[in-house]
Amino acid sequence: MESCQHIETDLFIIGSGMAGMSAALFAANRKINSVVVGGAGGFEYSSGLLDLWGMSLTQKGLTQRERVTRKPWDMISKTYDLMPQHPYTKIKKDMLKQAFSELTLSLKKQGLVYTGYDALNSMVMTPFGTLRPTYRLPVTMRSNVEAFKKKEPCLILDFKGLREFSAVFFKEMMKKNWNGIRTQCLEFPGTQLRSEVFTLFLARSMETGQTQEKFLKRVKPLLKGETYLGLPAVLGVQSSEKILNFLEKELNIKVFEIPTSPISVPGIRLKETLMKALTGSSVTLLQNQRVTKVLKASNKGFECQLGSKMSPAIVHAKAVLLATGRFLGKGLYADRKKIYESVFDLPVCQPKTRKEWHRPDLFNPDGHRINQAGIETDDSFRPVTQKGKPVFKHLFTSGSILAHQDWMRSKCGAGLSIGTSFHAIQSYFQTQKGKRL
Repeated sequence: MESCQHIETDLFIIGSGMAGMSAALFAANRKINSVVVGGAGGFEYSSGLLDLWGMSLTQKGLTQRERVTRKPWDMISKTYDLMPQHPYTKIKKDMLKQAFSELTLSLKKQGLVYTGYDALNSMVMTPFGTLRPTYRLPVTMRSNVEAFKKKEPCLILDFKGLREFSAVFFKEMMKKNWNGIRTQCLEFPGTQLRSEVFTLFLARSMETGQTQEKFLKRVKPLLKGETYLGLPAVLGVQSSEKILNFLEKELNIKVFEIPTSPISVPGIRLKETLMKALTGSSVTLLQNQRVTKVLKASNKGFECQLGSKMSPAIVHAKAVLLATGRFLGKGLYADRKKIYESVFDLPVCQPKTRKEWHRPDLFNPDGHRINQAGIETDDSFRPVTQKGKPVFKHLFTSGSILAHQDWMRSKCGAGLSIGTSFHAIQSYFQTQKGKRL
């Protein structure tokens, strides 16, 4: 251990998914000295859309698709009566709005612009020819929403060798609601020798002016008076709005992206922009590092070991924010009898027996109880014991690891991560501010 690196920090954020990176951004904006560790964070599997709440709590007896709502704030207000233990009930509406505003403003400063309505969800067309509700969407998808509303003539492009998106399939699924769609398969510039291409490769290529010019030359002859041009999300990674504006000006048509299945370019855009926003801030990001052992955890502070046995590092922190996610992020794990929290072995709120984890019907509209298992917290998002007392004074948690929510079913994943991380960071910041005063 002689070569062990020792890192001192005020706040240690464990997890680099949406919850961890949102928390890091909020910490940076408050100049909190912080360290963030984690793996890829799942952004590659994210649509890049920022959901708040997408499912109705009042329309019982309908399928998941039929219960989609455009009124997220109305549904969130109903959680107090219908889902009183949901994490949203610990966050005031103004605070949740402030969290979204602060995050999207920070992203905008780095060149990634999000848009949407104040009170309503937007309905975004997916690669499967369905509509999904979301609260904030990248500006490159703004005309995606508008095009479906107006249903004016539209050309949908896909690219030779691309498996993540099929324009023909999209048209077939949309034809009952929209007859004005035409499709075309295009060879993307510079891919003539490739039998298979991927959206991230195409997006990186689109960053160059040479590729943009070649793309324009191939698309212009295909247009036949359409109002809209839709294509899979490949409009660059670092300058998507700039590329969008350039194409719209040169083609004299409204252009929009359609989010694709993983690997997701909009998700990667979001991740890289969040990382960019942290550059030069009070937050240090240690990429692809995981906590291997907790050496000390008390009300006086924490010591966590990172890395391998050959070259470990130890983080000494006054406070910890746990944002490790659920099973996929390895924040939770299970054996044949019980669900466990993987870092601090915190108490996990869960069904009493394994038999209660799942319902007999796989597609039960109420979901499965295991999806609401997680960490119980107090109003400051500090994990609590079975008696309701904080496990540690300065241990906080946020995101999908929290109990009493099923973010995939209710379509609130990003909102849950953003809102609870904002609240947790505010809770910590206020305690430290009080000490300084």
